[in-house]
Amino acid sequence: MGTTLDLLEILGGFTLLVLGAGWLVDGGATLARRLGISPLVVGLTIVAWGTSMPEVVVSSLAAYRGLPASSLGNVIGSNTANIGLVLGSSAMILPSILLGRVKRREATWLIGSLVGLWLICGDAAVTRMEAVVLLASFAVYNLLLVRDERTVVTEEAAGQGMRRPGWAALAGSLAIAGGAELVMRGALGVAATVGMPDRIVGLTILALGTSLPELAAGVTSARRGHPEIGLGNVIGSNVFNTLAVTGIAGVIRPFQGAHASEGIRMALSSDFPVALGFSVVLVALPRFFRGSAGVGPGGALVLAYLAYITWLLIGI
Repeated sequence: MGTTLDLLEILGGFTLLVLGAGWLVDGGATLARRLGISPLVVGLTIVAWGTSMPEVVVSSLAAYRGLPASSLGNVIGSNTANIGLVLGSSAMILPSILLGRVKRREATWLIGSLVGLWLICGDAAVTRMEAVVLLASFAVYNLLLVRDERTVVTEEAAGQGMRRPGWAALAGSLAIAGGAELVMRGALGVAATVGMPDRIVGLTILALGTSLPELAAGVTSARRGHPEIGLGNVIGSNVFNTLAVTGIAGVIRPFQGAHASEGIRMALSSDFPVALGFSVVLVALPRFFRGSAGVGPGGALVLAYLAYITWLLIGI
């Protein structure tokens, strides 16, 4: 009976996450257009922030409850899922997503932020001061984006989108918070039943659950023919996860102690290299498919991600 309730909580939480992210993204995108932000930056910022809110809530709850391995695993696992599952699935629908070359600035922040977190975790801990540094870096990243990508607001653009975007964004935030709590409780219940380590919970159940909004946004942007928003969403979400999500969770409760050290050391040896490898592939793929990508590269990304998850589960 307990396992059934846990599974129902996960299912209900996933539903709230997807619905809430949709409301938040739609409301935020409307506000962004009215402020004159370009489509790419909408994906890199508003859409990325909205779809990454589940990671913020879930990782913060995990850190607060003394589960740093789950918190860090959720961040790294979500980054891998965003590229392998989200971008791969979106590219299978709209192959031109892989034709848009990643700018040097975005590539630098995508890979540099992950390498920076890797170095911070080198002593098997994340202190509160290091978490503040991550948050400060995220603030600099967004200031540079807005400064470089502002566009002129036209009367037509100002009138597009939802009539009450602020209320939609608020409702989405509340739904995401409730959904994240349900997913967290259900996932921990299932993990306790089957004896799954905290790190694997974060890399699989929590990462997949909190990446559902990114998947919904990516597939929707692909179906509507907006490759720049889909690609920007993945890059922006990963930078958000690495800098902001880890930073917020680390400020709430630093990743320290014997339990945290063990999980971080395992992440350093296997999970970080996999996430970095997927990030390098994201930057390199457009260079190899300048003419026509087809569905093959997207399918390869999805298969690579499924192989990674299978490898994790076999190793339990």
